[in-house]
Amino acid sequence: MSRTVSVEEVRHMAKLSKLEIDSREEELFRHQFGAILEHMGILSQVDTSNIEPLYTPATQDEFTRADVANNTRQREQILANAPQTDGEYFIVPRIV
Repeated sequence: MSRTVSVEEVRHMAKLSKLEIDSREEELFRHQFGAILEHMGILSQVDTSNIEPLYTPATQDEFTRADVANNTRQREQILANAPQTDGEYFIVPRIV
């Protein structure tokens, strides 16, 4: 189940991705995209009718924490890297 990707398709994908590629890269990507699509064709032949959908391979128990508000940084620390401040607030350009 080999799928040939045309140079026009590669150019179209590059344009959508906002990439500038030369003719050597076009040919390289054409072969690589073809190989990826060939692999997807092999995967699409696998019988998954008896397999339940999996939303995530990791359990979510490890990623949860208590939603507790805390103040971990002081105002001086937050404003330290700002381009402009008045000592209390960020100073930003006026937008009219």
